[in-house]
Amino acid sequence: MDDPISRWSRLVRSPGTVRLHGSHQTTVPALGDGLTDPAARPGIRLQVHPIATSTPVYLLDVTSSAVQAMLEGFLRSGVATGKFLSWESRGFGARRRDTLHIRPGPGRQKA
Repeated sequence: MDDPISRWSRLVRSPGTVRLHGSHQTTVPALGDGLTDPAARPGIRLQVHPIATSTPVYLLDVTSSAVQAMLEGFLRSGVATGKFLSWESRGFGARRRDTLHIRPGPGRQKA
């Protein structure tokens, strides 16, 4: 069964942009496991609308502690609501570096 919620770890592999509508704390189970999975990780669930993504994204679970730290202040204060979140990633595994931008408009789109 496919997971109906997109995961940051998969989505970040290609650049994209979404419009942020809201967020809340959640527990994210491992892929394929149920919500009662004991190995579930704390995360943030973003409610978004796709602007420029490889797949339609409406709910996005983020378990990356680095990304959570980058977004925390913006999400907690509500400043990010209605703004556009764009990202790109370089590297793999422990050397992966995610770059995030929060803008009032969609910004420059990559072809």
